[in-house]
Amino acid sequence: MIAQDLNQIDITLDNKALNEKNYEDYYVPTGEARGEDPTAELIRKLKNLQDKNLKTLFSGFKGCGKSTELFRLSRELKEDFVIRIFSVRERLDPNNLSISEILIAMMKDLFDFVNDNYQAIKLSEKLLKNLDNWTSTIYTEDERHRMYDTEAAAGVKINPIFKKILGVMGKLDIDFRSGRKFSQITKKEERQTLSELIQNCNLLLLAIKGKLHKVNKKNIVFIIEDLEKTDLKSAEELFYSYGAQLTAVDCCVIYTFPISLVFNPRYNIILNEFDENFVLPMIKVHDKNGNDYIPGIGSIETILNKRLAPGLMPKEIMKSFILSSGGCLRDLFRMIKLGAASAISKERITIEEPDFQYGFNKLKNDYFNTISYDERTGLDAKDFYQILADCCKSKDKRPPDVKGMMDLKHNLCILGYNNDTWFDVHPVVKALLREKGLLN
Repeated sequence: MIAQDLNQIDITLDNKALNEKNYEDYYVPTGEARGEDPTAELIRKLKNLQDKNLKTLFSGFKGCGKSTELFRLSRELKEDFVIRIFSVRERLDPNNLSISEILIAMMKDLFDFVNDNYQAIKLSEKLLKNLDNWTSTIYTEDERHRMYDTEAAAGVKINPIFKKILGVMGKLDIDFRSGRKFSQITKKEERQTLSELIQNCNLLLLAIKGKLHKVNKKNIVFIIEDLEKTDLKSAEELFYSYGAQLTAVDCCVIYTFPISLVFNPRYNIILNEFDENFVLPMIKVHDKNGNDYIPGIGSIETILNKRLAPGLMPKEIMKSFILSSGGCLRDLFRMIKLGAASAISKERITIEEPDFQYGFNKLKNDYFNTISYDERTGLDAKDFYQILADCCKSKDKRPPDVKGMMDLKHNLCILGYNNDTWFDVHPVVKALLREKGLLN
């Protein structure tokens, strides 16, 4: 769909990742605009190392297009791999995340895959009994009997033990979505439970992978999304304390990773547990010296032209929106939608300069609200503004390694380009600095 008038912009400038319905219409290659194409490199490695169980960290600033790039990856790998994607924000509690819940969500998806391919992939009676014994320690037998009944494809007779396990996995999935924690459900010690989880997950994977040839696949790839949207403390605890367990699963796994942790002192320790790490840079709209970067601006114009009909805004207004976004598509879409709302309220049929200013100021206010006292670091707004001003004045565009820098990258006040070889302050934050007399 292409927006033909301002009222349709809210639909076509949706911040959600592209999917099968709109990928062909909306996707635009952005490798040149970013300075590199890490998605293509990850696809190449997975294809060349099909028998390996690569564990990968995939990071990037919020709003840079990670989810869309990972969807692109899944499309290009689906002929050879079983692809399972799930979001921790949709299925778990991202601010109180447990590795046990991540592993159970993976197991749930594996059972769903077996159920969808039940005629080709049947689990052995011995494995089912072992898994049944394990799930019996999670819920009481009475609870298990009350769980919903899961059916397979029409005409397929399901093993009753398999059906019972499906019910347990479905109930766990529902409990996690409602906020109930696994530690509140199981009565076993956490370490014992985690060890059992990994063991059972790998037994299940071994059984499935032994029969993947029957469905013309060569390995399994899990893509765990939105881990980068957890709070920093939870993310650091997960990747630092449980890196060995996250990589103990016997299939390929791609974990989205908070960009701010790339600049954490523990980053190299975390990396030791993983096979690969990729960073998706922002689309460059200017170069290191502040000059317009034509390939980046052109790529974003193409993205917008695939979603907006000609004539909804003058070309110079579109360029103003693009430059003000710093290459962050999420912010770009928000400003344009705000501009459209302003134009509609003034009964205009195109977005004009006052509407651009309205969207810009609204986004600027959003960032103003994020720059405030931080209890964790002890820094106040004045401290953060001084760090930002120093970054703007840096000749090499390498921000100093000071307290508070990680937070400023996490909330997008500072954006990274060319695989983080240089950084710059977000354009709307530069406007705040000018208002405070900290920047010319």
